[in-house]
Amino acid sequence: MPALGPSLKQAFGGVYIANEKFTADSAREALLAGTADAIAFGQPAIANPDLVERVRIGAPLNPPEPSTFYGGGPEGYTDYPSFAAAAD
Repeated sequence: MPALGPSLKQAFGGVYIANEKFTADSAREALLAGTADAIAFGQPAIANPDLVERVRIGAPLNPPEPSTFYGGGPEGYTDYPSFAAAAD
């Protein structure tokens, strides 16, 4: 199934922030192709408190643990390791 975002951006005509399960590479491609003006990351941002740095240096991402999302406590939000901590 093709991505919906490029059609939305074209129809809307304004700034379009895409969020369609992007990887670092596919986000870069969308930005360079002009099919999005910015990219939002959902689950990867929750699981990687240092997402921007990981993408910048090409580091692996922590896998998200959806069973802990919206549980009301710190587990799954504040206990994911940063890349620097995981590398030690």
